[in-house]
Amino acid sequence: MKKFIYGACAAMMIMAASCSKGDDANKESLVPKQLSDSISICYGSAIGGYVLNDFQRFDSTMQNEKTKKDILKGIQLAFANADDEAVIMGLQVGGQMVRELKSYEEQGIQVNRNEIIANFRKVFMADTIDYDAMREFGMKMNSLMAQVEQLKAQKEAELAAEAPEAKKNEAAGKEYIQKLKAADPEIKTSDSGLSYKIIEAGEPVEIKDNSMVKVNYTGKLIDGTVFDQSPEGQPATFSPRGVVPGFGEGLKMLGKGGKAILYIPADLAYGTKGVPQAGIGPNATLVFEIEVLDVNNNE
Repeated sequence: MKKFIYGACAAMMIMAASCSKGDDANKESLVPKQLSDSISICYGSAIGGYVLNDFQRFDSTMQNEKTKKDILKGIQLAFANADDEAVIMGLQVGGQMVRELKSYEEQGIQVNRNEIIANFRKVFMADTIDYDAMREFGMKMNSLMAQVEQLKAQKEAELAAEAPEAKKNEAAGKEYIQKLKAADPEIKTSDSGLSYKIIEAGEPVEIKDNSMVKVNYTGKLIDGTVFDQSPEGQPATFSPRGVVPGFGEGLKMLGKGGKAILYIPADLAYGTKGVPQAGIGPNATLVFEIEVLDVNNNE
């Protein structure tokens, strides 16, 4: 939306600059026709080359004679209205709007151009600007686009969950935890799905979401591969809300001096995306050995 606003402002500036030429535009040219013609030929050729360079970067399905003719049609339309600054402004703003709407369509939004023109006309043809309404439209647009992003993320997660590797990792994680619980009754599972074993509960100091907790930890995959750990003698400090949900939940079960092993399913860890750079695959179950060294509740 900001790009459109900037585009419109730029068009206004172009229009204002053009209108400010006044009588200068009507002055007899001091440049000889032969030199003027040479400039016209050189300018047209140079811009033609620049546009051809851009054209050759188009999607292959658009690199055809029809597309070239349509580009020429647009340029000729602008030239035909060169003396009508309002039409030129409309072409500039309309072109920017079209580019933005194309990006919306690429995100799956079903753009209704008739609705857009109708509402544009209603606001634009008014005698005054309702700034409160403009702010409201801006906030509403941000909210609507946030909903689009949420839907996209949900769809991507659904597709990722159906991938063979994600299904395999999810099944392996469930089987791993089931076997551990069958062999060790001290391993419990919370309502959220976090499985854990408390080795030492530690002092009865409540760890809250915003507490700063000093921790030694080792993070492993279910095959024993270590993907992360606090360096020896250099404990990490973070808050429960600053780590994956399963880790944060496990921390809040302990106090200073507490120790535990957390078995974190993917939906309480890194989900269907995983963390490829750390070797964590989609829907991977994680195992964390943690020791709470100190707790600061910022009070």
